[in-house]
Amino acid sequence: MTIRRPDQSSFKKTLISLFMAAQLVACGGGGGGGVDNASEVLPAEVAPSSVTIAWTAPVARADGSPLSLAEIGGYRVYYGNSEGDYPSRIDVNDGTAVESTLNDLPSGTYYIVVTTYDVAGRESEFSPVLIKTI
Repeated sequence: MTIRRPDQSSFKKTLISLFMAAQLVACGGGGGGGVDNASEVLPAEVAPSSVTIAWTAPVARADGSPLSLAEIGGYRVYYGNSEGDYPSRIDVNDGTAVESTLNDLPSGTYYIVVTTYDVAGRESEFSPVLIKTI
């Protein structure tokens, strides 16, 4: 797994590599509903057996209350070979991270979702599904 922190040139590169965007729901905070000011999940092919997932940090929780970068504990990238079944997970324990790379994936179709979790451990709902075929 590769984790990268934001920098200006990588931000521009991520925007250029935009193929498809999905929204990421912010941490729920214990039972709220709705969606936050959405972040994006961006796929970018790195190598035949790798997929890079990039995002921007959410700025609000599901209930609409503000969410500062200091409150974000990290992100979780879940993936599997069928929609709704995500047996594999990568934990990105860095609230400032903006992407993660899934390496050494065998050929196939992958269904990928991302969550945000806050420093108290509350986790958001899954983002919309990103589908990537290798």
